[in-house]
Amino acid sequence: MLQGFNTSGTVIAEHIQQALEINLWISLVLFASVVLPMVYLAWKYRESNVKNEDIKNVTHNTLLEIVWTVVPTITLFVCFWYGYTSMVTARTMPAIDESLSIELEGKKWSWSYTYPTNTDGYIHKTAELYVPVNGNVILNMTAPINDVIHAYFVPAFRMKEDVVPGRITKQWFNSSSVGTYDVECAEYCGTRHSYMFSKIHVMPVGEYEAWYNSSKRTPGAEDKKISKGQEVYEQNGCNGCHSITDDSILVGPSLMGISDKYDATYIKDAIVTPDKDVPAGFYPGIMPTFDLSDEDMSKLLKFFNNTDKGEEIYEANGCNGCHSITDDSILVGPSLKGISATRSTEYLVDAIANPNKDIPAGFTAGIMPVFVLEEVEMKELVKYLKAK
Repeated sequence: MLQGFNTSGTVIAEHIQQALEINLWISLVLFASVVLPMVYLAWKYRESNVKNEDIKNVTHNTLLEIVWTVVPTITLFVCFWYGYTSMVTARTMPAIDESLSIELEGKKWSWSYTYPTNTDGYIHKTAELYVPVNGNVILNMTAPINDVIHAYFVPAFRMKEDVVPGRITKQWFNSSSVGTYDVECAEYCGTRHSYMFSKIHVMPVGEYEAWYNSSKRTPGAEDKKISKGQEVYEQNGCNGCHSITDDSILVGPSLMGISDKYDATYIKDAIVTPDKDVPAGFYPGIMPTFDLSDEDMSKLLKFFNNTDKGEEIYEANGCNGCHSITDDSILVGPSLKGISATRSTEYLVDAIANPNKDIPAGFTAGIMPVFVLEEVEMKELVKYLKAK
């Protein structure tokens, strides 16, 4: 169920809802004013109840003609006025310097939002929209040039706008109600159209500002601990077409274990030029091209290789400050390059948890601190070391 059909989340929604209700009641009155007399007159002057000699040819009734002309004209002008004022409210953009401008991209089959650079130079890119309550928000909407037309529809906001490849369309809103509102694509756009969902989270101003000026992926309790590679994977909508947790075939083939089947060069080429070597049973022209930076491509490849989380744990705990993992250099501690060929998983776990238990020759006890890692973190770190 899409939340929002029975609520009005913005000022625009209230105007449009009012216009719809007035139009509905006027339409019902006009309908009744035509149909009820018609039914009554059809019954009263039915053939069995009227003699031929009683039938008269009525050619004119000034009062009746004035009434049936003036009353509908007035009611139609009322409908026009409320429709017009609602349109003006919806289409009159607030000043840019008084608004939060967000770049929205709709593509097969996901939504993504890119925020302005925050005070620390960080740019948030999210799959769901986070905005402050009572703040003007302008959405600059587009789709990739080789994509299809989508429609950004927020039922609670009574807002729907086409998202067109290669063009910029705009919408704006200002929500006075803290809450979460559903977003869907309202323009049929292909195989996964019905899965093209997103959400708008309207937050208290303080909470929004705290998140926006941080580098957290999403605000508060909604934040998920995922690697940067997985973040790139989700932000670019890969999970809308590919499963990576099982062998399910969505629009494209499953990516589970893809790094065991193909090398990094093939995977990178498949992302940049997806129509070059299409797997059997699938069709060209479905997957768009992705122009990823070298950094994002590296993160994504590590995610496919299942080493991205381990690398982040490795760096976050300062392991790279004492150990080289790219060559045989000896820093404070021994090089970890190729350690998977000489040491077992059990040994690595024990060496991290109890670093003074079995000191390699030539090194001194008491230098390496004890690392207390959660079981899942230890598993990811060892997986990363074993891959080296």
